[in-house]
Amino acid sequence: MVPDLISLNDGLVLRALRQADAESIFAVVDRDREHLGEWLIWVDTTREPSDTRNFLATVEKKREAGETYAYSICSGDRLLGLCGLHDISRVNANGQVGYWLRSDAQGRGVMTRAVESLLAVGFAALELERIEIRAAEDNVRSWRVAERLGFKFEGTMRRLIRIRGGFADARLYSLLREEWLAQPRRSSAA
Repeated sequence: MVPDLISLNDGLVLRALRQADAESIFAVVDRDREHLGEWLIWVDTTREPSDTRNFLATVEKKREAGETYAYSICSGDRLLGLCGLHDISRVNANGQVGYWLRSDAQGRGVMTRAVESLLAVGFAALELERIEIRAAEDNVRSWRVAERLGFKFEGTMRRLIRIRGGFADARLYSLLREEWLAQPRRSSAA
């Protein structure tokens, strides 16, 4: 079973996204628009809270279908960012992890801890065989999360990600279930 609430440490929690989050998500995106928009093209089309509500409605439908499990990353009542498993294929037992973090929450290991928890959801609860992370070549902070968690660099996917001003090459990382199980700090969690 996929949890709705995941407790990390230091008061951090992952909470399944819900419509009630729309205002706080929009407020963070709007306040940190320049930072987030560098790598996330959807930031430029998220202009009002209704855009966020529409996004959350899509996430809810995909969660019901077992295709996406998205979470807010919170410290107390403060929203720090979002993360989730998406593009889940039950047939191929794989999926991708995506995430973003507000600029004033970076550099403290928050996203690494959040993604580490998502791996337990993907490999233990969903029984996936493979999880990918794709990050723009120049988005070093993003692909460093993958490296810290033991993901293997598979190569560069040319012009995969639309960013402001065009397209960016993306680094493709993957982690297999057997590799995750072999990691001592997580092998007992499965």
